Amino acid sequence: MAITNPIHPLSKEVAEQLREQMRRMLVRLDELRAMAPSPSSWMPPVDICEMEESIKVRVELPGVSIEHIRLTLLDNQLKFEGRKERASPTGHMTGENERPIRFLCLERSYGGFSFTITLRWPVDVANIKARLSDGVLQIDLPKTTNCGREIRIPIME
Repeated sequence: MAITNPIHPLSKEVAEQLREQMRRMLVRLDELRAMAPSPSSWMPPVDICEMEESIKVRVELPGVSIEHIRLTLLDNQLKFEGRKERASPTGHMTGENERPIRFLCLERSYGGFSFTITLRWPVDVANIKARLSDGVLQIDLPKTTNCGREIRIPIME
């Protein structure tokens, strides 16, 4: 039977150095993620249901301002584009002078998003309604028999 040395706890100084290096690495990783030219950093949850007269779409977008959302329709392609900005722990936009000492938990997603939903039904573009309320974008797409050009859909608060 081989005898191994017990694991020795790290000295307080070494542990602090490791924590600081990890904090700097996470901050740098966060900065790199924000700069990455990825077409989609995250995907908000979406519900789609067909009703007798329309298609209902609900997209969860908590923390996304209406100015950062673009919604378009081209033929049967409903396209969502937007960006969710990272706020500091105090609730304001993160600045250079407001960096956390360390990250205890990082579960929320930030950055740009872009996705398209293909609709199997022609839509009455003149009567589309979109509303952002309590962090949920609700879109009502009335069915019709006409198809047409790309239009931008206004979103109300």
